[in-house]
Formats: sequence, C-alpha cells, structure tokens
Amino acid sequence: MKRKNTHRIILAVILIALGVAFRTIWHLGDNVEFVTTASLLAGSYLGFGFSIAVPFFVMFISDLIIGNTNIFIFTWSAYLLIGYFGYLSHLKDLKGRSKVLEAGKLGIIASLWFYFWTNFGVWFLDSRGMYPKTFIGLLESYWYGLPFLKFTLLGNLLFVPVSFFIVEKLKNLNIGLFKNFAV
Repeated sequence: MKRKNTHRIILAVILIALGVAFRTIWHLGDNVEFVTTASLLAGSYLGFGFSIAVPFFVMFISDLIIGNTNIFIFTWSAYLLIGYFGYLSHLKDLKGRSKVLEAGKLGIIASLWFYFWTNFGVWFLDSRGMYPKTFIGLLESYWYGLPFLKFTLLGNLLFVPVSFFIVEKLKNLNIGLFKNFAV
C-alpha cells in the first residue's frame, strides 16, 4: 500500500511539473495548456484527493511565476471541477469502451466548461468595462472568447487522448511507476 501511495505522489508531482512547465516555459499559445490533461489524469488514475491537489498546485505555482487576473477564482475553480470530472469518469463503468476515447470526450466537455465558466467570470468581474452588465454583454464576452475556445479545444483534443493512451499503454506494460498500478 505504501509503495502504491508513493507512486501516486510521484505521478502527481510529474503532472504538476508538466502543468507548470506548459503554462510558463513551454507556452504553446493562448489556452493551449496541459492543466486540463493533468487534472483529468489525476482524477482518473490517482483518486479524489489528487483530482483537487494537482490542478490546485499547477495553478498556484504557475500563477506565482506568471501572475493572474481578478478572474483567478473562475480559472482555478474550472480546473478543480475538471479534475473532479476525471475522478467521476474513473468511477464510471466503461463496458468495453476505450478509456482513451472517453478521455477525448472529457477533454471536449472540459474545454466547453472552461470556456463558459471563465468567460462568465470575465463578464461578471469585468474591471475594465469591456462588457456591459447585460445579457448582451455576457453574449459579447462569449463571442470574443471564441478564439480562446478554439485553441483550448485543439490543445485538449491533442493532449488528453495522447496522454491517456500513453498511461494506458504503460499500465498494460506493467513497468516503472505503473507496475501493478491500479486505482
């Protein structure tokens, strides 16, 4: 049991390091990130506590480096809920369906959730007066957020399934940190 927990902690640290690196050093573009993938992987393979801890620490550490805006409560909570989605997906009986395909679907759902929640946050906490506090203003915030959604979807459609494929292959090979690994 102790070895299993040690492996989970090591994997969580790797996910946190990758999430931070993709937000800071390996920044590929606006909203092309690894945080969603790290959150879903943590929830799916490491359990409930890690589904919350991994996105929290990715955001906390990377925001110390790059800063954030007044909508941080929306971005952070979006990723925390995405990690929880990953945890719930682990509990779901796939009945022969591919975990990689299910993860791809989760990546799309996570992208849409992040888009709707954070753009609502931009509108709600708008300190620069970009959008009127009306329904039309909210719709404008969604309209102007569409390019970010596009990049979020592209990143998640690449990172999420590829990462889950790699983890599934490593589990099946039963090597390294994945030897006898089961959540």
